[in-house]
Amino acid sequence: MSEKKSKVIDFIRRNAYYLVIGTAILVIATVIAIILATNANRNRVQLSDEPKNTASVTDDKDKNGENKDDEKEKETDSKPSDGNEQKPDDKKDDEKPEEPKPTKITFTAPVENATVSKDYTSSTVVFNKTLGVYTGHMGLDFSADAGTKVKCAYAGTVESVTTSYLTGTTVTIDHGNGLKTVYNSIEVADGIVSGVSVSQGQELGEVSDNNRQEYKDGPHLHFEVLENGLKIDPETYLALESK
Repeated sequence: MSEKKSKVIDFIRRNAYYLVIGTAILVIATVIAIILATNANRNRVQLSDEPKNTASVTDDKDKNGENKDDEKEKETDSKPSDGNEQKPDDKKDDEKPEEPKPTKITFTAPVENATVSKDYTSSTVVFNKTLGVYTGHMGLDFSADAGTKVKCAYAGTVESVTTSYLTGTTVTIDHGNGLKTVYNSIEVADGIVSGVSVSQGQELGEVSDNNRQEYKDGPHLHFEVLENGLKIDPETYLALESK
């Protein structure tokens, strides 16, 4: 036993330096391990205490998400509809423009305060004293003294001024849209020539008896109205106070 103890003591003496160094290394390693374990526990505690920050980040994300949703809703509201709803401009486009109402044409009497001595007839005949026959009378005769002013019944353009031995002088006024007026047995006023524009009530000439087919009826104006080439009753457009 004494020999074994002496060997152990002798071994320790020989290796004391290495034993001290090894022991120091173990101590240092143990201290480092303890420090690392302590720091790890601290980090775990800090991480466990951070849910509040996570919640705030989540709230921020939620807020950002809500803002994005709000922006999407605004963009959706600002976008045009699918076409089911009509815009005010679309309604205006769909509305048909009102068609202009045709202007009512009313003639003024070609001879003021004159008496209608012979009416318009289309289905019957009247006796012509000059010719001694019964004929149709496709106009109105206004009896008046020779020299009485003859005026344009409605604005238009002088289409023609003609004179013949039997019918005398005739002025035709074109009012447009196929409507014309004819003034027969007159003395034409100066300036009334083909192509001249005339206004309603403008003087065209004077009453005379130069229509030899009706000279026995005395001085008068023979007045006709044509619509698309057909002679119609002048009273269609002419409002007479009395005949």
